[in-house]
Amino acid sequence: MITNIDIQNFKSHAETKLNLSNLNIFTGMNGMGKSSVIQALLLLRQTHQKNMLEQGLELKGNLCSMGTTKDALYQSAENDEFSILVKTDNQNKGFFGTYLVDRNNFEKTYAKKELSVSNNFNIDFSLFNNHFQYISAFRNGPLQSYEKDTSTVELFNQMSLIEGRSELVAHYLDYFGEESIVDDSLKKNPEDEFIDLKFQTSQWLKEISPEIDIHISSGQTSYKIDYSFNRGSGKTPTEKFKAYNVGFGVSYVLPIVVAALHSAKDSLVIVENPEAHLHPEGIANLMKLISKAANTGVQFIIETHSDHVINGMLVAVKKGLIPHSNVKVYHFARNKEMHQTTTTQLEVLKGGKIRKPPKGFFDRMDKDLDILTDMVDDDE
Repeated sequence: MITNIDIQNFKSHAETKLNLSNLNIFTGMNGMGKSSVIQALLLLRQTHQKNMLEQGLELKGNLCSMGTTKDALYQSAENDEFSILVKTDNQNKGFFGTYLVDRNNFEKTYAKKELSVSNNFNIDFSLFNNHFQYISAFRNGPLQSYEKDTSTVELFNQMSLIEGRSELVAHYLDYFGEESIVDDSLKKNPEDEFIDLKFQTSQWLKEISPEIDIHISSGQTSYKIDYSFNRGSGKTPTEKFKAYNVGFGVSYVLPIVVAALHSAKDSLVIVENPEAHLHPEGIANLMKLISKAANTGVQFIIETHSDHVINGMLVAVKKGLIPHSNVKVYHFARNKEMHQTTTTQLEVLKGGKIRKPPKGFFDRMDKDLDILTDMVDDDE
């Protein structure tokens, strides 16, 4: 499990130090540097996939194409280098790299590694192995057909090949669907007899769209996803509906549910905007599943703009689904003068509360209620 991420002179991060746990949530207004932390991890992974970690950092690849070295270097950096440090709970495993930038040639999509600074860590951990899933904000909505990629799914256990789009989720669920979920505690209903991935995925999807069932069919070069709905006891279900006739929320949440149910202990799952296209009730139930999965030892890094995600996590803490000590919440802001990311770790209390949240931390509802009840004037 990753325990620390230290970033210097990378994008808006002059110096950012994060302590991580099982469930990690990044919040803050747009453009504050949340996604940049995730990008730093993705750049390391895609560089490793090209067997180039000892040479430098690949800024353009399947997971992340962030631009050139000019985009990578913090604009107010006093020197021509940036660094990324990743530590794990095994002191022998981790990664450290310092990367040089030529200010006379900012057009490079590759940053050369400072070879005098050696990486003495073993990199056999989740960021670099098959126990990893990236589900981006750019993930696919409902499609007429879903891609098939045997090696990516069946050899490397990945739902995504390009930019975290989860374009292989149908293939993944079809191939691994008969396997058991990783822990019985993740069953939607304790009395469920069936614990295979496909059944439990359908059970949890019912918390997003009531009475829904998923149907996956394989063609020669692609997959198709259809959905049907149960009408009630003793009645036949509806006919199958194509995925693009059911709505965006189910398709957007599908890879998150699958990853939560099928990721082994010490896996790393990165999710951007899990709340996308979901009703608040669905977000609450999704956070229940994610919290349960994190409690089995899966590590989640979640970037969100939703107070429902935060509240869902806090409810899970209060109900004992995950200890408060296994949750980290970071609020990202910006030093305007230096255009520099600042982070504040918010203390999650045992009873499911956050101690002294800063100004701007999901307080829009309170502001609106004050205006609507005439407690304050609307001066915005």
